[in-house]
Amino acid sequence: MSTERTIEDLVRRWLKGAASNDVDAVMALYHPAIRSFDAILAMQVEGAPAYREHWKKCMEACPAEPFFEMYDLKVDTADTLAVSHSLTHCGATVDGEKQGGWMRVTQVWQRDGDQWQILHEHFSSPFNPEDMSLIMDWQPDHTPVRFS
Repeated sequence: MSTERTIEDLVRRWLKGAASNDVDAVMALYHPAIRSFDAILAMQVEGAPAYREHWKKCMEACPAEPFFEMYDLKVDTADTLAVSHSLTHCGATVDGEKQGGWMRVTQVWQRDGDQWQILHEHFSSPFNPEDMSLIMDWQPDHTPVRFS
């Protein structure tokens, strides 16, 4: 299997874990020295134990059925590093209506032997500099990533 395909499969596992609020499934993909720049609750989080607690807080804050939808996944690889980036719609479904926002997600993967783990992760949300409002209502006509 190609490295690109391996990373795509791992991203799908990450997406499925996130969509299921399964902190163990998500954390299984992170390097112990993960450094994350998240878009919510913290400017940065360092180390797997701290990031596990961050993910738990995020998942517990979800008021209803969570959703994670990913679009336009791209993967670039080198010898021991790979980068995946995508557009991700996440939030919760409340009374049948999806409530959430769009994030730009970049993950840097590091290979140790035959295992790939996320060493760095960056979530960001675009904003309008004129009024500092977040741009949350973008509607894609792009390629969705399926995890099943």
